[in-house]
Amino acid sequence: MAAAGAAVLIMGGTADATSDPTMTSSTYSVTEGEVGGTGNFDENSSNYSLKPGVDDGGATLGESAVGNSSSGSYSSNAGFNTTAQPGLTFVVNTASVNLGTLSTSTAHFGTATFDVADYTTYGYAVTIVGPTPAMGGHHLTALATDTASSAGTEQFGVNTVNNVSAGVGADPQQIPSSVFGFGVAGDGTTGTYGTTRPYTISDKWRYVSGETVASAPKNSGDTRYTMTFVANMSNLTPGGTYAGNISLVATGTY
Repeated sequence: MAAAGAAVLIMGGTADATSDPTMTSSTYSVTEGEVGGTGNFDENSSNYSLKPGVDDGGATLGESAVGNSSSGSYSSNAGFNTTAQPGLTFVVNTASVNLGTLSTSTAHFGTATFDVADYTTYGYAVTIVGPTPAMGGHHLTALATDTASSAGTEQFGVNTVNNVSAGVGADPQQIPSSVFGFGVAGDGTTGTYGTTRPYTISDKWRYVSGETVASAPKNSGDTRYTMTFVANMSNLTPGGTYAGNISLVATGTY
């Protein structure tokens, strides 16, 4: 994702008492020209224009580099796709998940992926909303805390990390690299990743409607998340076809 960065180009000369400092060629001239935070924000001639203060999608000269700069509290990106408008991109790549035929002897898993990117915001949060899969009036039991899969016990849960023992799922992937993306599994402000933060503990699942399953602390390039679902049944689970509609809601923090 490209975002606005601060690129300062200084044009100057030697001042004297009778004239302004001037730079001149056969095609342009600049008088007391400085493009930047404290300079002249509108330079024009018949051959070119410099208007970094105008959001015109890069139609005028003023964006000349692509890159990223960040610290623990901010990040900036520069490039020709820069816009001054905040934006949030959210794509769910998997339309449906089939958990197969449940049994009391084997856990069943499924995965889905989604991508999130945001620009000129203070980050985003992705929450999961909806009831667990149901057959008739019976819903599979939601895991209220991060819990290991237990075949023979009715369970339904999700997480957004790689599950080593189960051999399914993946940690968040920064696209094209961690230089640009900063998304994390779970709520980045709650608990310790992989230890106490919900939805981030390998081989443990959870499902509480309305909770955050992915987030970013600041504006971020594309992060691809893999959500892993687990479903188990007990001897008391009614037989039949279970189905459900679960929604993911991405919200930017501005």
